[in-house]
Amino acid sequence: MVTRAKAGVHKPKKYPAEYQLFLDECQIAPTVPNSVLEAIESKSWKSAMEDELNALKRNNTWSLVPYSPFLNIVGNKWVFRVKTNVDGSFQRCKARLVAKGFHQTPGIDYGETFSPVIKASTVKVILTIAVSENWVVRQLDINNAFLNGDLQEAVYMFQPKISA
Repeated sequence: MVTRAKAGVHKPKKYPAEYQLFLDECQIAPTVPNSVLEAIESKSWKSAMEDELNALKRNNTWSLVPYSPFLNIVGNKWVFRVKTNVDGSFQRCKARLVAKGFHQTPGIDYGETFSPVIKASTVKVILTIAVSENWVVRQLDINNAFLNGDLQEAVYMFQPKISA
């Protein structure tokens, strides 16, 4: 018989309100919000959302157009993640605005899809060369890398929710 404990299923710990305030003061990693309304109530998550919107505006990702019922308008969703350092300590809150592309129709709304990815074998070769040459290897996180691509098609998306 497989119990919940053996399967790795555990009830989340519930702390008294006083202890939760103490954890907040210690800057323990915030919990990932379940909704935009929850995120807006937190300073760190709201700041992460504003950073994402500012990056989108700086890169001229969109322009506002009047609503038309004849357009296929794609919805959007906020995705929240807590980023950690190598040692597991809290680094920052990260919010991303993503389009709900699954509402589009292939052949009508777009012709083909492409996602630039790197093969695992390429990473292994680079790391092998780095080890043999005694190079220092560092990780790099590119913010908003997708913004550097150009779309041939017009994509219409509803404005994101950023306030209560």
